[in-house]
Amino acid sequence: MAYKKGESGNLKGKPKGIKNKTTEAARNLLLKLLDGQIQYVENEFDLLRESNGKEYLKILATYLPYIIPKQTETQITVNEPRTEPSWFADVLEREDQKDSIDG
Repeated sequence: MAYKKGESGNLKGKPKGIKNKTTEAARNLLLKLLDGQIQYVENEFDLLRESNGKEYLKILATYLPYIIPKQTETQITVNEPRTEPSWFADVLEREDQKDSIDG
């Protein structure tokens, strides 16, 4: 029995957003391994920064995407006509706002 793309034989299936059990177990194991290791990791980063700044920056840049999410571009459209504020003309007419060409 062939299924169409996006269909499954298991209608109850895994709900969206539920993590894979193996992935979750691996993540928990890694967290247990890292627990209490932050001090050692910090020390190694400090040593690397002091001995080889270029390599330190390279490694730091490698790990940043896992810590800080990527920025996404957002386009904003303003549908208001571009008009000068009501006070704009008054400011331009003030003597203290005009440039003096004569010196």
